[in-house]
Amino acid sequence: MKLRGYPIAGNLVVRCRRGHLFTTIWIPGASLKAIRLGWWRFQRCPVGGHWSIVAPVRRSELSAGERREALRRRDVRVP
Repeated sequence: MKLRGYPIAGNLVVRCRRGHLFTTIWIPGASLKAIRLGWWRFQRCPVGGHWSIVAPVRRSELSAGERREALRRRDVRVP
């Protein structure tokens, strides 16, 4: 992940299949509130209130406004 420009762990900005951006805790090799599917995860999107596949987003691909919005929208901290 790091070689591709993604942070390895911590609070990451992710995008669901519907395009919603939000921040979630991302721990490689572990997940408490999501089902891991290799690079992606299947978890609840707090923005749209639906279940979706999510993937990390490079910070360089986001505008300042998108980053602010994603930081304001966080998923639940604990399952």
